[in-house]
Amino acid sequence: MYIAFEDISEHSEAVDVCIIGAGAAGISMAVTLAERGHRVLLCEGGDADYSERSQECYRGEVVGDPYIPLYGARLRYLGGSTNHWGGICRPLDRYDFNAKRAARETDWPIGRDALSPYYPAAASVLDLAPTPADQPITDSGLKRIYFSLGHPTRLKEKYATTLSESTTLECCLTANLAALESQDGKVTSATFKNYQGEYRKVQARYFVLACGGIENSRLLLWCNQQLNGQLIPQADTLGRYWMEHPHATVGQALIFEPAALGLDEDYNVFLSPTARAISSRQILNCGLRLHRMNAEATQELIDELTDQAPTLAGRLRIWQAQGRVIHGAVLRAAWEQEPRFDNRIELSEELDDLGVPRGRLVWQQSELDRHTIRESMLLLGEYLRDNEVGRLQLADWLADTPVQLPTEGELAGRHHMGGTRMSLNAEQGIVNPDCRLFAQDNFYVAGSSVFASAGHANPTLTLVQLALRLCDHLESRLTQTV
Repeated sequence: MYIAFEDISEHSEAVDVCIIGAGAAGISMAVTLAERGHRVLLCEGGDADYSERSQECYRGEVVGDPYIPLYGARLRYLGGSTNHWGGICRPLDRYDFNAKRAARETDWPIGRDALSPYYPAAASVLDLAPTPADQPITDSGLKRIYFSLGHPTRLKEKYATTLSESTTLECCLTANLAALESQDGKVTSATFKNYQGEYRKVQARYFVLACGGIENSRLLLWCNQQLNGQLIPQADTLGRYWMEHPHATVGQALIFEPAALGLDEDYNVFLSPTARAISSRQILNCGLRLHRMNAEATQELIDELTDQAPTLAGRLRIWQAQGRVIHGAVLRAAWEQEPRFDNRIELSEELDDLGVPRGRLVWQQSELDRHTIRESMLLLGEYLRDNEVGRLQLADWLADTPVQLPTEGELAGRHHMGGTRMSLNAEQGIVNPDCRLFAQDNFYVAGSSVFASAGHANPTLTLVQLALRLCDHLESRLTQTV
């Protein structure tokens, strides 16, 4: 049920878990724990619907490569960015959890087997459609992959009845985290502030911060600063190793044998390099997306390529005269970004209207990021040429040496990952494999900010799997201490 901001202190005495942030991770955790009979307080800083006063808190500075304005890169109200989420999902690849040859920092302290048991429940939360298994493409170094492309679920709407009627889940809006108190390795309380400048203090047995891939870092940096480092004594990596999925249109192709890739039946085909290709080419993971052109655009591409390759032109004329179907395809990509210490969230000197320092994103793509997308495209191009499946034309920016990344257009997927990195020790990250702050026995972080590396898949499914795994961990602690 919903409770007023003025009343949350009174209601917090018996709270088992206080969850801060009502996006994909926060709502899925709150609903799951409440359904199991635990007393949950869900605190959301935004309103029930979009409001300028809440969204304004996301304004911040970007330093480095061109990026989407932080103000417009996510949503700050009940449901979070699931309110404009596209619904595209697939798990991270098994090898995404292991250190890649090109970047040892891609290693996770857990493997995919730790998350696989939570796929069915996460798929139920997100209403995901079943997908076929990945299919290796012979002699290519590539595999055909699949995404769940169903209608995107708005968690605010899906769980509206639970949020308003549950007797074990209380939801408070306009409750913005302002401070934490810690004593003897435990967070004893969280202080919240509303837009009228009023404060309320909440006590709970366990706290979970689930405010997103930028805000988790920003709020922990701010709270740790107020506590003079008591919250996170070893904070060298706090806000660091921030990652995105760069997105771009990377070229186009003529496909002579559409059945080899599945373009004879599907308008959109997704490919990615195999684990062996990733290792041998010393790249990171990459998702290539082939979007089939219409007949007019395909003919324009045929005309363009035949002007450049007279030998090919003759064969194409013969094939067309024989009635052979040739498909053109636009190629787009989303690729894994190297986890780098220098890419980070930090605090600005400017304060938002709630008195919290604004976030500053320092973000720059590395030589390995550029190498990854170029080599992934060359891998596809070599397969098309060597097997007479087709021909590839790189985008101008990708054909240049060195690669000059686009400075406008889509740029990235608004997939904010890292900053509160999961690791085996406090020197290398912020949370342990259970997503708990190393120095606090009862404070956890949920969401994609705990990712150690990014793979190429959209992060929503993985972060919900992690959130449901955290629910099991918290339940085991709650039942042990009753």
